[in-house]
Amino acid sequence: MNYIVQISDTHLFGDTNRTINGANSYFNLKLVLSSISKLKNQPDLIVVTGDLSQDCTFESYQHLANLLNKTSVKYLLLPGNHDDVDIINKVFDFKWKKDSVDYSLDFKNWFIYVLDTTSYPKEAGKLTSSQLAKFQSTLKGNKHKPTIVFMHHHPIEINSLWMDKMMLKEDKLFNNIVKKNNDVKAVFFGHIHQVFEKKSNGILYASAPSTSFQVLPNCEMFTLDKLRPGYRIIKLEKDKVISKVIWLD
Repeated sequence: MNYIVQISDTHLFGDTNRTINGANSYFNLKLVLSSISKLKNQPDLIVVTGDLSQDCTFESYQHLANLLNKTSVKYLLLPGNHDDVDIINKVFDFKWKKDSVDYSLDFKNWFIYVLDTTSYPKEAGKLTSSQLAKFQSTLKGNKHKPTIVFMHHHPIEINSLWMDKMMLKEDKLFNNIVKKNNDVKAVFFGHIHQVFEKKSNGILYASAPSTSFQVLPNCEMFTLDKLRPGYRIIKLEKDKVISKVIWLD
């Protein structure tokens, strides 16, 4: 069995003492990574699904790099609507291009596709026609490989009026592509600072909680919920996804 841990919305500052909505995001991320290090089954991969920084400072991304590198676990990153790709490139030595940080990889007998849904500094999610075309063609080129997709913005309504205004705008186009591809088993995202799970057309749509703070589900306006952090464990079997959320006390 293959194990992936998804963490999201770390919202780090250059100043590790700063807080966001009452939560110290740096301290909470350290707690999450410590919890992950104590799991009975250690992950083969950590995926961080965006909003890495809150202030887009070089120092905030350096904090993330330092903490992730201490885990000795391979990790993947993708930007969120709060992130500046140019600064991420400087810290992690990537060659990302703004608004098109899309990549894919083989992971054991699975296939992982990472989609950049950001259009910095806009809050809502966006995919260009070229991104969608590349996504579709890449899936076709990797038929018969069970596939999971990671992205920042949610591509499905979550019944939170204020947050659904910031969802992926090309949700129908995206969902039509995955619906027609029997290999896609799950779509994982962040952005919403709450846990959401729904099966649609046999595909699991699921979010990871934030490592910083949570917001109350099913609300018309922003309402703060838990301050405790959490993360998602994803277990991949032959062609089946088993997933659950771990909350820290």
